[in-house]
Formats: sequence, C-alpha cells, structure tokens
Amino acid sequence: MANYLPFCLEPAVWIWLTSLPERLITSWGDLNRKLIESFQATRNRPGNHFDLTQIKQKPEESLRDYIKRFCAKKTEIPNVPD
Repeated sequence: MANYLPFCLEPAVWIWLTSLPERLITSWGDLNRKLIESFQATRNRPGNHFDLTQIKQKPEESLRDYIKRFCAKKTEIPNVPD
C-alpha cells in the first residue's frame, strides 16, 4: 500500500511529506497525526445551525434578497431541519 501513496496525495501534500526529516514518521498513526496537524485548517468545514442564527437582514437589503441569502447558506449546512 505504501507504494501507492504518492499517487493518492495532492502535489502539495507530497511536497510537504518529502520535505520532512527522515524517521519523523515511523507508522501509519504518525502519518495520520502529522497530516491532520498540517492540513486540517485548510479544509473547508460545513457550517452548523448556529451559522444560520448569525445571518441578519442588512440595512437596505430587501426581504427577498435576505431570504435568498439565508436559503443559500442553509443549503450548505447538512442536517438542518426545516
């Protein structure tokens, strides 16, 4: 499986991995932890229902535009009840 690793990674991740000091990663667990530490913040995370409570109608924004913006945000959030 390790032979296929270069083909599974994005180029930026492969460059990062090959630039690490030797013997820094000695197990799949080490690799997992280092990947999460280095790349988790770059991942887009889905919002949650709290994000919807932060959407307020802007001054001079029509009700229609506000509802459109609210509904667009709602579609980005998984498992939001109607």
